[in-house]
Formats: sequence, structure tokens, C-alpha cells
Amino acid sequence: MQTKVLTRCFPIKPVTGANTALTANSQRIMCWLGDTQHKPVQFSDTQTDAMSRLLPLLLCGEQSAQLVFNSEINRLAAEQQHSLVVCLQDVEADEHRHDIALQQVAHSLSELPEFTQVQRKAKRFYAHLGRVSTYSEHFVRIAILDTCVTHIMQAFEHCHLGEEHRFSQLCGLIKKDEAKHVYVSRKHAIALGATLNQFSHQHEYVVGDLMTLLQTQGDAFESMGVCLDRLNQKLEAKWR
Repeated sequence: MQTKVLTRCFPIKPVTGANTALTANSQRIMCWLGDTQHKPVQFSDTQTDAMSRLLPLLLCGEQSAQLVFNSEINRLAAEQQHSLVVCLQDVEADEHRHDIALQQVAHSLSELPEFTQVQRKAKRFYAHLGRVSTYSEHFVRIAILDTCVTHIMQAFEHCHLGEEHRFSQLCGLIKKDEAKHVYVSRKHAIALGATLNQFSHQHEYVVGDLMTLLQTQGDAFESMGVCLDRLNQKLEAKWR
């Protein structure tokens, strides 16, 4: 199969560095990547159609996150806040690994008929998410979004593919990283001056706009066994 060239939602930035010692979960993702050659990710024709519309949503999120953390790392480095820089570098490195792994899944698809069309919608959502007046507000939104991604990945981990499927396994690994990112982003937002009221105020906006985006591909989620209504209920309950 000819290698596909996937356009990116956001430009790639050089990973600014991270601790040399990988976490156990990061090592598992690296092993997953290493197994790609002799354990290909396989989908049926119906699943391929659904995944061609769902992967751009996931990839765009990972690429947006890399850009956000890369920019914040550079800002903090200029202010010589080294301990914060190291913490955020680990998150950036995680997001980079997720991006590469999800690209491998996309390359395994026989066709990507609606990839670019869905990608444009996702790019608009993530670009709008970044239109904020303060750094604290931005990381409040990032923390809320990371919570959403954790639940999305959990849903894919237990979707119709089955828990032994390579994609399901990858989503389970990404879920664990994203749960860690929620803590880091939330802590960073509060350090920047965010209040609990800000989290409460922003969650309705972030979750509402995200669900609007996801519902544009509602039939693809449904065919994979991911119920958006149930996902929305979980996210609403999380922030009550």
C-alpha cells in the first residue's frame, strides 16, 4: 500500500526536550509503535469509513496540544521557570508520541475519503479554543478538554472493535497519559491565577462546542460503538 501523506491541522514544532527516563506507559506506547510492522492495525470496510472521519478529530487534538505546550514551554523558558518547563516538556513529548501513533493508524487505512473535510472542522474548533485573553483561561480550557479526551479514549478502548484490537489498546494507553495531563494542566492553570469559578464557567463552553464538533460525525461514532449521548452525560456530571 502506498504511503499516504497526511496534512496537519497545525504546524509541527521541534519537541523542546523531556526527561530521558520514559514512564511505564510511555514505554508501552513506544512498544506499540515498534510492533506496527509485524502487527498491523486492521479495519473492515465499514470501520475504515468511520475511522477516516474520526481520526482527523483525534489527530487535530494531539497536534493542537503540541503547539500549545510548545508555546508555553518557550514562554516559561524565557522567564527561566525551569521546574515548570520540565513538567510541561513531558506532556509535550506524550502528545508527540500520541500524534505519531495515531498517524500510524491513519496510514493503515485503505482509504481516507473524508479526512480533509473533517480535519477542517476540527481545526476551526481548536483554533477558536485558543482565542483567550489570559494564559490562565487557556489552560483552564486545556484541562477541561483533556478531561474530555480521557473519556473519549476510554470509550474507544471499549468500543465494538474489542479490547484486543490494536486501536483499542492504543486508546487505552493514550487515556492514561491524558488523565495525567488533566492534573498538569489544571495545576498550571491555577498557578497562573485561575479560580474554581473559571473552571465551572468554561466547562459548559468547552464541552458544548466539543460535542457540537463530535456530533457532525455522530454516525461514525455510533458505528464504532461510541455513544455520544452517554459521553456527554459523563462530561456534564464531571463538572457539576
